[in-house]
Amino acid sequence: MFEENQLSKKQLIWIGILFWAVAFTALEAPFSFVFKTKIQFWQLWSDGILSAIFFVDLVYRIREMINQKSDPKKKTYGDHIRTGMFLLVDLVACIPFDIISFTFGLEQGFKIITLLRLFRLVRIVKVWKIVSSIALIPRHIKIQMYVIATIIVIHWIACGWVLLHPHTEGTRLDYYVTCLYWAVTTLTTIGYGDITPQTPIARIFTMFIMISGVGVYGIVIGNVSNMLQAANRYKEKNREKIQDLATFLKHYNIPPRIQQACFQYYTHMFEKRLSDNDSKIISDLPPALQNELQIFMNMKLISAVPVFKGCSIACLKEVSAELEQKYYAPGHTIINIGEVGDEMYIIGHGKVEVILKDGNTVATLHEGQCFGEQALLEHTTRNANVRAQSYCDLYKLNKESFLKIVEKHPELHDNLSKLLRRRESDKRQSNDIASTAK
Repeated sequence: MFEENQLSKKQLIWIGILFWAVAFTALEAPFSFVFKTKIQFWQLWSDGILSAIFFVDLVYRIREMINQKSDPKKKTYGDHIRTGMFLLVDLVACIPFDIISFTFGLEQGFKIITLLRLFRLVRIVKVWKIVSSIALIPRHIKIQMYVIATIIVIHWIACGWVLLHPHTEGTRLDYYVTCLYWAVTTLTTIGYGDITPQTPIARIFTMFIMISGVGVYGIVIGNVSNMLQAANRYKEKNREKIQDLATFLKHYNIPPRIQQACFQYYTHMFEKRLSDNDSKIISDLPPALQNELQIFMNMKLISAVPVFKGCSIACLKEVSAELEQKYYAPGHTIINIGEVGDEMYIIGHGKVEVILKDGNTVATLHEGQCFGEQALLEHTTRNANVRAQSYCDLYKLNKESFLKIVEKHPELHDNLSKLLRRRESDKRQSNDIASTAK
């Protein structure tokens, strides 16, 4: 139904709806069958809704098959048979059997007809395959699916026990809980022995569950453990890198000031980035694709900068493509008073301080902030020094590139003009307050 690793958010939501629809059927249908319950009003509604969901899914799948441009002649006879069988099963899954049974009074004499709803379980195989193949599915969703699948298996085993030992006394709920208790103790191979099979068929069923329990228990625990370990893989790798760095710095007697800067940079990198070196992740891709990805990485940085807020994706993409990365050590002067400016800077990492001519520090800027943007609109000289306070990773946008982008995206010019006017207004208010105080 969907291409692997290319699922949109809407497709993922639809897969979730299908999964829960199948899970509900897998829980409700066996329970109603083994306890011989009468069809309730809520079951008619749920049966109609689920049938509608599976019908929509079937129509979508048929449309996808029709739109596929594969050559029908390349398909074998077996492929056509398998496709036809799956479509037939999916068609049966769309039939509202509860509504049919209730309408024609078949729920008593033909209770087996309600089990035909279990044809819907065929869809869970495809859903599970899709979710397992998508690397970026959040782990909590996968764990949730494993938990639900485990609950369904335990529920089926409990219903099988009810089928072999029909409910005769006590409430239905109490007996079902007892059967669940037996299923869990047997499946986990604990087997307290307080509930034992009384017939040969029941004993064979119990032996099968015992043997199966070892594999099922191991599969569930193993998969959940792997997902939890995968979640901590980056954290563990980062901790090892910090330890290696600490050993390195100690071995070469690096001064405390530089050690602190190294640790600060690593902390920033682990918090803000996917890994210790984003370029390694995309290094095996073609250069053109690497450049495209680098643009989107830059877009994530500048999207939070006030100058670029509200700009279109196309505008952000062009700005990102023109950014030039620069590195500065602590104490290095980035902008000097009196020089003619023709570029602005965006801080990717580190801190800079803005120093007036009299030597007073009037501002300290950090990650995600920018400075020097006035030079993009006006021919002006710098009115303050900007000096790196720590090791800095900056992105420079020059005036020539900015003016080319503004021609296509005038909203960028408007944003920058509004920002500069607001700063000028704030500056005048500050001066007025200072004059009044004197």
